[in-house]
Amino acid sequence: MVYAIAIPVALVLGYALSTGLDPSGDQSSLLVVILAVLFLALPILLKWHHILLIFFWNAVVVVPFVPGRPSVWLLLAMLSFGISWLNGLLGGSKFLKVPELTRPLLFLAVVVLVTGVLRGGIGLNVLGSASYGGRNYFYILGAIIGYFALTAVRIPLADTKRVATTFFLSGTSCLLGNIILMLGPAFYILFATVSTDYLSGELTTGALALPGMERFITLTITSSALVCFFLIRWGLRGTFSYGHPWRGVLFIATILLGLLGGYRSVVLMIGILLACQFCIEGLWLTRFLPILLAVSVCAAGMLFLLSDRLPLPVQRAVSFLPVKVDPGVAYDAAASLEWRVEMWKVVVKQIPQYLFLGKGYRIDPEELYLAMTGTGGSDAIPAQESLVAGDYHNGPLSVIVPMGIWGAFGFLWLLGAGVSVLYRNFRYGDPALHNINAFLLAFFLMQSIDFLTIFGAFNGQLYLFTGLLGLSVSLNGGAVQPRRVVARAAGIAIFTGRRSPVSVRV
Repeated sequence: MVYAIAIPVALVLGYALSTGLDPSGDQSSLLVVILAVLFLALPILLKWHHILLIFFWNAVVVVPFVPGRPSVWLLLAMLSFGISWLNGLLGGSKFLKVPELTRPLLFLAVVVLVTGVLRGGIGLNVLGSASYGGRNYFYILGAIIGYFALTAVRIPLADTKRVATTFFLSGTSCLLGNIILMLGPAFYILFATVSTDYLSGELTTGALALPGMERFITLTITSSALVCFFLIRWGLRGTFSYGHPWRGVLFIATILLGLLGGYRSVVLMIGILLACQFCIEGLWLTRFLPILLAVSVCAAGMLFLLSDRLPLPVQRAVSFLPVKVDPGVAYDAAASLEWRVEMWKVVVKQIPQYLFLGKGYRIDPEELYLAMTGTGGSDAIPAQESLVAGDYHNGPLSVIVPMGIWGAFGFLWLLGAGVSVLYRNFRYGDPALHNINAFLLAFFLMQSIDFLTIFGAFNGQLYLFTGLLGLSVSLNGGAVQPRRVVARAAGIAIFTGRRSPVSVRV
């Protein structure tokens, strides 16, 4: 059997490789290689597709040799969904059903498909289409499909903590680009499997910034992943436990490390996350509240006195606060906000035009070229390239302009249903999942607030929301409902968090 399979596959692969794998040329050989690799990996995918999807959901790993170099999670989401669907048809385990989440996701999928078709089709330039922007549709639909793929399997209770931490810690893979760069040219071939978006952002901002203003974006992403690890593992109460002082020290050091990216939004996001976690854990009713207030006052005083002596990226991260910072840092931060505000003024005027039928994601190559070369005309603005590409740096605008009012309604529907499901899983879920469910609720609330008020990109961030919801459903076996335990003879009704109703006869 081994020879009968391996020899024909080797012959087919040898022929395909000998004809070349130029993505810009004939795609037949490339398709043969991809299918052959998938065929050989089929036993692994059949057994571990769900775990692999969770592991790569937040990883910055891409599929090499595939046009457009899509993220691995996108390919795994489609493969895992297909495997789970076929398994269900053959009598295997069924998808975990949560109708209150399924409805808004299916509604969003219909809105995206209808908008794409009516606005010029869903085409990919890398596959020969005459326009750009088609990949945005695939990432949105992939995020929706990924939710269903995540909810295809109930994670055993003994594995929940390990799976949840893996889901978030995979974000530290953003450091792979830096590691490859340090190893030297001999290892640059590995860039074919690693997204270089964060690394290129570091190199670009470092080249254009003030001396000493190099921004370490990958450290910010890594810091966020480690903060998630602390809160999943121990929560705020356990992180700052008197019996384990090293946890609190490492946690604070991790947050400070993230400030080296120079992002003001990171300070706000961490603050919102910790505030949500603090309230959800009920710490505001304990002695932690006066301790927190005292520590906050001391930290604010130290920041006010020493702000202009901090590293420049950290000064930029706190520049929105009423503290003294370097004049060059203040100018850079103000200029960054100014070009966004100018772009928002232009985009807001487009809302009535695309209110009932969204603009979609189709980009005219000629218009994009003019924006990139700065020859877009006298009415062009500094953010013209981002404007043409639909990168509005604003959550509500990134939904209502491309998807219209229907997309905005569907997304708000999803956020509301998501908060409801996550709260019930936290309130009535298994006590062994208390820390995990508390963090997932806090993190979802933070992401929602951040998207609606600070920064957001619907096409690039929907997978974060569907991933959180899919993980929660998979960990808890669905959406936990409060059930009524009825003692009929005594006429006593007791509410419990069990998943199935129980009747007690006394």
